[in-house]
Amino acid sequence: MVTLRDVATRAGVSASTVSYVLRGDARFQPDTVARVRRAAEELGYAANLSARILKAGRNGVIGVAVYGLSICQPMRLAAALTREAGERGLNTIVQQTVNSREGELRSLEQVTSQFCDGLIFSPSSVSPAEIKAHVGTKPMVWCEDFAAEPLFDAVVTPSFEGAQVAVRHLLDVGCRRIAVLGANPPKSGLADSGNTAFCDRRLAGCGSALAEAGFSLPSTSIIPCPWDYEAARLAARRLADARLDTAIDGLFCMNDAVAMGAVRGFADRGIRVPEDVAIIGFDGIAETAYTVPSISTIAIDYDDYARKALDLLVERIDHPAAAGAVGATDSAERDAPRRLVADFTLMRRESTARR
Repeated sequence: MVTLRDVATRAGVSASTVSYVLRGDARFQPDTVARVRRAAEELGYAANLSARILKAGRNGVIGVAVYGLSICQPMRLAAALTREAGERGLNTIVQQTVNSREGELRSLEQVTSQFCDGLIFSPSSVSPAEIKAHVGTKPMVWCEDFAAEPLFDAVVTPSFEGAQVAVRHLLDVGCRRIAVLGANPPKSGLADSGNTAFCDRRLAGCGSALAEAGFSLPSTSIIPCPWDYEAARLAARRLADARLDTAIDGLFCMNDAVAMGAVRGFADRGIRVPEDVAIIGFDGIAETAYTVPSISTIAIDYDDYARKALDLLVERIDHPAAAGAVGATDSAERDAPRRLVADFTLMRRESTARR
């Protein structure tokens, strides 16, 4: 069966260019449009695509629901999903739920219509049971589902794995008194920041890396802080004012905004990064490469995240009763929800360049 990538190879362009041209995008040069259309016609791609969609009762549209399009991480994920869907000849409709129950239910109600073939969903206020009641058998992939017994296929950020590598890096550059900024100590009774699932996994990764090296992570080394620049700046100032900076030489920050704020707060008090305290963040936002010092971080591979999410969703769409673990023979095992972890890269920069 001819694929969009086959057409791209024949035309000598990218798969995304083929997708855009065949959808009528007017940004391309006439000769490019002509080559793509000629290749599609020669290979019978358009007819095959239409036939597959009609036969399956689908329209080639994927719904993407994220909690905010003005926030870096969900915006990057939505962009990566849109690119990856285009590479596969699919269209996306991106919806913003603004972390509200009403917005999430609205997205679910829309996807249960005949308009979308499936949904990639990042919920925060709706329970798995409610989601299941709304979507029924409609294919769905849940972003960041850490449930012990998930109801849906899921892709998650590498919170445990990334934190583990981040702390190993701090140890490798000579840090021995490592603290964590941006999490509540276990059983502290402090208010939930809304990032509990991420915090728990990242704290577990930190603890694992320290235990490997013969160290521990006492609750006094876990410093609460909202995940934003100013809160982290003030927290770092408080650390310096209390002379706690002399008790630590490495700081793992729960996200990059916290890391950037901490660098600024220490600078306000004359604490040098990385000479006095080495700092590493998490997420891989672009701004970390442009601060002074530039900030080491765990950069989430959102393109890999998108590929894995689309792989899971498309498999469920194409084979709703047969998707599951590769090589599985038992029907229950085949249909069991799967959880995949996105790839990541350790970005070594000036904030940890101690040697």
